[in-house]
Amino acid sequence: MRPYPYVAVLFDMDGTIIDNVPLHQAVWQEFTRQYQLFIPEQELDYAIGRKAAEVIKHFWPAATPDEVSRLLRERQELYRVQLADSDLVHPVAGIEAFLTRLGGMGVPRVLATDAPPENVEAVFRKFGFAPFFEKIVTSDQVHHGKPHPEIFLTGANSVGAIPNRCLVIEDSSAGIAAAKAAECTCLGISTTQSQAQLLLEGADFVAADFHALPEELAAEGNLGAGEQP
Repeated sequence: MRPYPYVAVLFDMDGTIIDNVPLHQAVWQEFTRQYQLFIPEQELDYAIGRKAAEVIKHFWPAATPDEVSRLLRERQELYRVQLADSDLVHPVAGIEAFLTRLGGMGVPRVLATDAPPENVEAVFRKFGFAPFFEKIVTSDQVHHGKPHPEIFLTGANSVGAIPNRCLVIEDSSAGIAAAKAAECTCLGISTTQSQAQLLLEGADFVAADFHALPEELAAEGNLGAGEQP
């Protein structure tokens, strides 16, 4: 039996371990309407895969930095309130089994997300993900968001792993760019973009979900990294 090919696996959150794009879009629609911005659904697609602050700057181009911060806090709170009772958010198929297999082999699992810690806590409360991750890196722990590689470099360092021996799992263009800039291997999950687009963005592997992983990444029948058969 072969060892797992990566010494640690770093996971994005939104769109990667949970499919929450429908809820995010519903929240954007409600939030913009609260401010009398009636944006067509097609234009709201701008928000898919983008940081919330970037979306606010796009829809409120005249907002000052203080206003952007205030709008961001309000929008994130609305998301968390709706997340608690929403049926629009689901774990990506197969994620729990994959995380369990990695843990059983002693492969560190790191959550590395541009989301604030409050959003991570809300997701973990809803889906019980806390036991699956050895380390968590959130937006407040880094100075630069994706596509800058800092979050994945920090995540690898948190478990003592060399970045070029880590696997990053992402769903967005910015996340893939960050992974490649960190010299990590990248698996793209096609929740927000097509598999063809993910490959164009630079993903090394693609899959629809965690049931459909390439054989070499599936962690089925592998030993832990560094173990002997």
